[in-house]
Amino acid sequence: MSLAREGVAVTINSRTADELNATADEIRSKTNADVSAVTCDVTTPEGQTKLLAICPEPDILVNNAGGPLPGNFRDWDRDDWIKAVTWNMLTPIELIKATVDGMIDRKFGRVVNITSGSTKFPIQQLGLSKGARTSLAGFIAGLARQTVEHNVTINNLLPGPFETDRLNSALQFAAEKSGCSFD
Repeated sequence: MSLAREGVAVTINSRTADELNATADEIRSKTNADVSAVTCDVTTPEGQTKLLAICPEPDILVNNAGGPLPGNFRDWDRDDWIKAVTWNMLTPIELIKATVDGMIDRKFGRVVNITSGSTKFPIQQLGLSKGARTSLAGFIAGLARQTVEHNVTINNLLPGPFETDRLNSALQFAAEKSGCSFD
């Protein structure tokens, strides 16, 4: 919303068309901004192609994927790890790879990866998320040093808890694990 209020044309993405279109309509009604809504799974090559066809040369890229479910590492199999790494490390890197050279050529770009405060402050049941997001943070630390000289900055935001279904799920899991009531 803030970018749209500043006059930025925005392209937003989600796998859920109804929610995506409602969000696009809300942004348009509050800002009169140019908003493109792209329904696709951006964690797939097909989804990335669809998204980048609508917005091939962004000046600002914001990566924000959902996180894997909380749990005990003993219960996670290889597919769980691959999915977590795909969502929270590989997809942002692939989108950056597809867009950063254009930003460098234009001598302007901003990349913001919304990750998680759990990368700095471990939360036991979020190991899948922490593993993938911490790997992204390490990669970005090196890449950002290469792009900044071209006025292209890459940063990770590490938000803390917000009352969401995901947070409530993690708290419920922790409460059950410790034998406490979630209420």
